[in-house]
Amino acid sequence: MAGSPKSLVVGAACAVACGGAFKSLAFLPGLVPDSSTLSSPSASRGHLRAGSASGSSSATGSMAAPAAASLLALGAVGAGRRRGAARVARRADEAFGASHTSFYTDAVAKDSYETIESVMEKKLKDPKVKGMVNELLAACVKITEALRVNLVTVNDSSNTFGDVQLTVDVIADDLLWDLAKTSPLVYEASSEEEPEIVKTNPDGQFVLCWDPLDGSSIVDNNWAVGTIVGVWDKSTGLLGATGNDQVMSLVVLYGPRTTAFMTLDDGVYEFTLGPGNKWICSRERIEISKDCKIFAPANLRAAQEVDGYAKLIDHYMTNKYTLRYSGGLVPDVCQQFTKKQGVFCNPTSKASPAKLRLAFEAAPFGRLVEMAGGKTSDGVTGESVLKVKIESVDQRCALAIGSANEVDRFNQMLSL
Repeated sequence: MAGSPKSLVVGAACAVACGGAFKSLAFLPGLVPDSSTLSSPSASRGHLRAGSASGSSSATGSMAAPAAASLLALGAVGAGRRRGAARVARRADEAFGASHTSFYTDAVAKDSYETIESVMEKKLKDPKVKGMVNELLAACVKITEALRVNLVTVNDSSNTFGDVQLTVDVIADDLLWDLAKTSPLVYEASSEEEPEIVKTNPDGQFVLCWDPLDGSSIVDNNWAVGTIVGVWDKSTGLLGATGNDQVMSLVVLYGPRTTAFMTLDDGVYEFTLGPGNKWICSRERIEISKDCKIFAPANLRAAQEVDGYAKLIDHYMTNKYTLRYSGGLVPDVCQQFTKKQGVFCNPTSKASPAKLRLAFEAAPFGRLVEMAGGKTSDGVTGESVLKVKIESVDQRCALAIGSANEVDRFNQMLSL
């Protein structure tokens, strides 16, 4: 059957299936790659010559060239179809937004995870700070449990600003006040719900400022919320100090899991609450990249007055950034630690002034983000929010925070 039409058809089919590789042609009688073309670019396009083989007939030779041409045509059609399918897939991917815009995790499971005790033993040398962290996390475990079993309902009381308080707000705040008033480490304390400095223990070492449950307006949706804590030493106190004077800061995120982000001696770490309410280290020495494609734009009303902010939002949309904004400061900024990128913007304007609390929210988050390699802006001068002096407990501020180049872009477009 050597050289028969049947063998040529079978050979052509096999060659197309193999992408037209020369090895697929080796058993086709009368078809041999021209050695002069093997090293040239044209070889990849299938330049072949008709040759002779022992025992082959002249009919075989005469059929070789047309068979080769048919083979090349089939291969070209197959390649074209593959390229066309790839283009269609890319267009669909871009149109409907798939993995490259969703920023799925790249975390790989480990065989084992260090306990928080093990990590702090190596990465947090001050025994008093270590003790303060343990007490704060113990309170946050209790808040986790309270959120799991309590319905979100309106409490009978309101806070200092006349805002209606929710039951879970009050529970979280009470748990932190229990800590502050009984801990030998806490010298003074203040809550965002009641922004007054309260002396707790004259022999204590630290001044605590906390937002007990940031995200009250979204907690009834069962969305992620969190606790924010800034820790200052009593030597600086709170009033007159800056965010740079913090001893450490800590943010706990309550979502499907409970995770804590905190500053240790050499960077920012994430700890996850595991079985038996034990904390394990799930991310270490987190680094936020300078560039990002994730944006969280708060206070969009200000864009009606601040042209630079409107242009910044347009930049994000035109350049196809991914919007990740829930309206909760804790999840909207903490995504920068898990995604290793992102920017959160909350500018100010006359009709829509910024409402973030410097001591309770901006300063603690500022320390975390800057220690992770990110950058902050006070939204007014363009300087780091950690440089702003705390002149009143309830002082408000604007804020841009996250990937350094995007914070620079915020400053530039708002002419700061």
